[in-house]
Amino acid sequence: MSVFIIDHISKSYITNKQSCCVLNNINLTLPDSGLVSIVGKSGSGKSTLLNILMGIEKPDRGRVLFNKTDISKMKDKTFSDYHLSGVSMVYQHFNLFDNQTALENCLTPLQMKGMPKKAAISKVTEQFQKLGIESLLNRKVKNMSGGEKQRIAIVRAIVTNPSAILCDEPTGALDKNNSNAIMKILKKISERILVVLVSHNIDLVNQFSDEIITLKDGRIVDKISNIKNRFSNQFKKEKSKYSSKWTDKFFRGNLLSDFAKNIFSIFACAFSFLSIMLSVGFLVGSKTSQSNAINQNLSMNFSTVSQTEFLDIEGSPLSYQKTIRPEINLIDEKFSDFHSLRVEENLSFFISDYSSVYFNEKQILNYEMVPLIDESLEAFGNELIVEGTTINSEFDEVMINTEFMKLLDEKNPVNLEIIISSNSVVKYSTGDKDNPYIKDNFSYTKRFKIVGVVKEFSFLNNPKIFYSYNGAKEFLKTQKMVNLSLYKNTPISFYSYLENCSADNEASSYSNFLFVTDKNELEKFFSKVKELETEEDEIQITSSAYQIKQTYQTFIESFSSTLIIFVLITFLGVNFILGMISLSTFIQRKKDTAILTCLGARNKSIYNLYLLENYSVVTVAFIIAISILKFCENKLNLLIENKFGLNNLIDTPINNFLGIPFGLFIILFFLFAIFSTLFTVIPMFIYRRGAIVNELRDE
Repeated sequence: MSVFIIDHISKSYITNKQSCCVLNNINLTLPDSGLVSIVGKSGSGKSTLLNILMGIEKPDRGRVLFNKTDISKMKDKTFSDYHLSGVSMVYQHFNLFDNQTALENCLTPLQMKGMPKKAAISKVTEQFQKLGIESLLNRKVKNMSGGEKQRIAIVRAIVTNPSAILCDEPTGALDKNNSNAIMKILKKISERILVVLVSHNIDLVNQFSDEIITLKDGRIVDKISNIKNRFSNQFKKEKSKYSSKWTDKFFRGNLLSDFAKNIFSIFACAFSFLSIMLSVGFLVGSKTSQSNAINQNLSMNFSTVSQTEFLDIEGSPLSYQKTIRPEINLIDEKFSDFHSLRVEENLSFFISDYSSVYFNEKQILNYEMVPLIDESLEAFGNELIVEGTTINSEFDEVMINTEFMKLLDEKNPVNLEIIISSNSVVKYSTGDKDNPYIKDNFSYTKRFKIVGVVKEFSFLNNPKIFYSYNGAKEFLKTQKMVNLSLYKNTPISFYSYLENCSADNEASSYSNFLFVTDKNELEKFFSKVKELETEEDEIQITSSAYQIKQTYQTFIESFSSTLIIFVLITFLGVNFILGMISLSTFIQRKKDTAILTCLGARNKSIYNLYLLENYSVVTVAFIIAISILKFCENKLNLLIENKFGLNNLIDTPINNFLGIPFGLFIILFFLFAIFSTLFTVIPMFIYRRGAIVNELRDE
């Protein structure tokens, strides 16, 4: 019984306003089972034939019958049924949903058929078990290897119980072991249904096929069954007596006569090599630097958390936005999967960035006051200290970063003192008309000893003063609100007032402090911040370290994109220059070339004559670039470190690249050799199409 009857089909394409026939009067009958392979050179019509069988292309003439139904005349409903139950396809590049699991991928066609989910899951699971890949069921496709993806694609194809499976180069993207495994699976399937396979792998075709159909120039030129090793090489290469040793003399002469041009080419190539190597070093080093950038920030574990409310305006369709201090239980709910978060009262109303700071009677402006908690100092701070030590838990010591140290104009400020003075007014609403507010003034002027200096990532970083949060909290507890205490007839400290004030009270700063005490949860925390930011959640996290990280990451990505474009332009530009120099040299010597041709020189030798000159230039330039690479890298890194505080931003992978020892140099050299060849040979080939006699006449 036949599944497909292919009846006198032809197919042409229009190329450059001319018709190109890829299938020419094909007649073929395919059985209802077995593995049928279609082979032939590229352009012989294999894939076009497979596409016509699939129904995604239509023949210009003839018809293809599937169970006596003309595929090209199927209406929408019939065409849908044809794909759901009649025929399935396995693609070379899988065409799976990468962000779905394997199970979800294979459930899709069954759900299209209306199968209940439970039954569909059972059916898919059964197929996975048969293939021994049930461990892949709940893995996302994007995390799978090529062999695993192809197995998933096969399950998706067979799970609908089709009459035929069409496979377009199913092993084309796989290694030898996976290719054999896939072919064994297809062979097993073909025992009960038809499997039509297009492949360039003749060895696999001969090993597994029940029938082999060979196409050439759009026609069937051979059809065999169960014949193996048909495509063995029957031809022997003849030894050539031709020699190219004569080119050595011409090559040496060309080098000397083109000395000035070659020197220019060498420096152009050396600059290109060096630029590309350093650019790759930046792309490699920037990945590490992005991690180091956030780790080089003593306030990376500190942020503030606030809540946004939208309130309706009475009698109006409009609403307004209001920022308040969130409830602790709401914060706990949002960060329920975190174990190292510590939520504290925001002290910024009392210990603020607007405090007056003096050093040697000089006022210091434009700085940040950053609280530190004791349990985070060891985890987050010690490695950044370049001078001195960490602060104690009292409100009498501070640490500063190097940016703040520059404001002090002191080379070693450790053990020196700064004076911090602050003043703020707290208002308590009584509700009385006669005395609506109770006001208490909070002020202090204290000397703080600088006990340590930290070096942070300087990109977008501000001068900072670090103080003990616990020390500041205890200090606020000792400061009494005299007027409010008299009014309430009970002692009230500024801290207790802060604890109990309303969420929209100015003293609360409309937020809480949030500390991450475990360094291992920091990246997870930043991911959560990004999630809340993306979803425009009612809870907002403000973290200067996160903002620096995001800004720096954006900067690196933008710069990397620009750098890649620069590398491509440099690479192509230098190769173009080399090609044009070779072409100009060839044009200068075109008569000599024509003579050589008449004497019996082969095209390959003539091309090599000019290519050797290019290769010599590339080799010398490559040696120069490698010899000065480390020097240039060190100088640039020193400049970047002084400017941005980043160590080893450029890290050129000299010893290993892409798993290849000295891979960067090897790949870069061969790419230059290949493109230099193309930019040299192609223009010369086009130019040499003119008659040789014309060159001989050209004086």
